[in-house]
Amino acid sequence: MKRTDNLIAKLIPAALAALLAVSCGDHYTTLSPSEFQSAFSSDTLVQLVDVRTPQEWELWHIGGAANIDVQNESFTDNAASSLSKERPVAVYCRGGVRSVKAAEALYKAGFRNILNLDGGITAWREAGLPVTDQWDYLVFDGEDAPDFTAEIMENDTVYPDGYTGGGISAPTITLSDLKGKVVMLQFTASWCSVCRKEMPHIESDIWQRHRYEDDFVLIGIDRDEPVEKMKDFIETTGISYPLAFDPDCKIYDLYASHDSGITRNVLIGKDGKIVYRTRLYDEEQFRTLVEKIDELLEQ
Repeated sequence: MKRTDNLIAKLIPAALAALLAVSCGDHYTTLSPSEFQSAFSSDTLVQLVDVRTPQEWELWHIGGAANIDVQNESFTDNAASSLSKERPVAVYCRGGVRSVKAAEALYKAGFRNILNLDGGITAWREAGLPVTDQWDYLVFDGEDAPDFTAEIMENDTVYPDGYTGGGISAPTITLSDLKGKVVMLQFTASWCSVCRKEMPHIESDIWQRHRYEDDFVLIGIDRDEPVEKMKDFIETTGISYPLAFDPDCKIYDLYASHDSGITRNVLIGKDGKIVYRTRLYDEEQFRTLVEKIDELLEQ
């Protein structure tokens, strides 16, 4: 990429100047995952673009990335209509091939400050850097569920003698201690109207059906609310399944982007891996969640 010193001074922080020392050809600059992250996280002017297909973008992407498919014949027009030529553009794909094609196309369209992620999102994930999906989840099906310890709100439920299922009579619970059980986490809060709509269904269709099964655990995780709010929440929703405290959203932040919304459910298999996730209350998703719980408990 041929650079004009004045343009670089305006658009890229001084701390990033060293990152631009090596260019690929004269049209764009290729950066390592850590360099790429520094480029767009430290400069709000950088426009982050995922050039893969919409289907790939939905599975996971770098948080904040727009999706403009380079394989779409209207790629150049779409980029020109949604991106500013006066600001840097940072592009990536799966492995680095399509982003090079995108960078060249952007250069031909008049963009002059283009950054390319070396190795694509594959290298990004291998470097341990975070990705999100269309629901702002930071975790994905098939991955190990992040471990946590949570304090459980006092629960008056009387369990049968010898009951070892939900284990919610204990004051605290640690997720890793529940391996060998099917675990459902519901992230919720009293101010969430969709949560209030979904929770009676969780109560009747999931909790009441499986609450006394030894290999099933259901925990509602309430986002950063005091005891009194949680007590009122339980009363008004009519639920009897346990709620755990999540001060400062520390548990939530392991699973989803901090500023993203709820309700959301995470189903974890007996091996500790995530099996299924939902977002908001969608009847079809909820039916699938119920079916998957049944399947896991039958195994």
